[in-house]
Amino acid sequence: MSTSVAIAVITFRRPALLRALLTSLQAQELPADGDYVIRIVVVDNDADGSAARVVEEFGKGTPYPIESVVEPEPGIPFAREKSVELCWNDDALVFVDDDEVAPPNWLATLLHAWETSGADVVTGPVKGNLPPGAPPWNHYSDVHDSTGKHTTGEELRKAYTNNTLVSRRVYHAVTPGFHPAFRYTGSSDLHFFLRVHRAGFRIVWCEEACIAEEVPAARTTLRWLVRRAFRSGSGDTISRLLIRPGAVSYLLVLAYASARVVSAIGFALAGLLLGRKTHLLKAVRRFFSGVGSLAGIVGINHDEYRERHGADGGGPVPGDLAGGAGAESARLADRRR
Repeated sequence: MSTSVAIAVITFRRPALLRALLTSLQAQELPADGDYVIRIVVVDNDADGSAARVVEEFGKGTPYPIESVVEPEPGIPFAREKSVELCWNDDALVFVDDDEVAPPNWLATLLHAWETSGADVVTGPVKGNLPPGAPPWNHYSDVHDSTGKHTTGEELRKAYTNNTLVSRRVYHAVTPGFHPAFRYTGSSDLHFFLRVHRAGFRIVWCEEACIAEEVPAARTTLRWLVRRAFRSGSGDTISRLLIRPGAVSYLLVLAYASARVVSAIGFALAGLLLGRKTHLLKAVRRFFSGVGSLAGIVGINHDEYRERHGADGGGPVPGDLAGGAGAESARLADRRR
């Protein structure tokens, strides 16, 4: 029997980037010795359905069919959850972002790693393409480039939805997948994959399954770096407290956040003494990540995507941390119990 694989894309009013991604996905080469049925699912988080015009450009003659649906509820978790719903019966679901472009051998490499490793989740690196005139620090920082951080086959404790294959057994077990507390902040994917690992599923790295990302100029400023570090730290804390509420978790998160701040001071001193700008950048990221982790303890996060999605998305949703609702324990299917 053929193995059905769906490539899921969530998008919001980025037609040029979506067009480039879909073009690269239609050019994917499949393993010669495999029997795969590939399809593409686009979830448009714009209630006006603006992505439909781009999808219509790819007619019936394309190698891989494209299904496009609208998820009118604003927020990344709702669009991701819709993706899972639409791909529920596929053997695997591949998450990619709408600002990425995949080389022709990307999907075949990802599928090969899935088959040979026997892993439940396979994730790969993302290499950022910087815009012309990007400030110099972007070129020697790894903030936009996750290549070289792990070796192929290495087992991880987490992943993200920017370049990841997930087996059906995973999203059938860990459900619901994406928590509404992260409507505008991001980190709903981190929260999901932390639960996946906790449930006993294997997450492995494939360095060769690399995908490229177009970095906008707005993400090349130090102000963005500080806000992203804060949001990442806060998202990590909130994710862990949602999964396992209680005094022990709060103490562990507090210890982790304190360690990040202390290590930031160490990197800053080393950077100043040795004249290494990479150390200074790590100091900035670690410091504000630690501050974000502390802020996450009381449910404070940076709404990075609120402006992009509009402020009319409604008030706090069930289980949200806004408005003092507090952290609810997310449902977790643990096959070891």
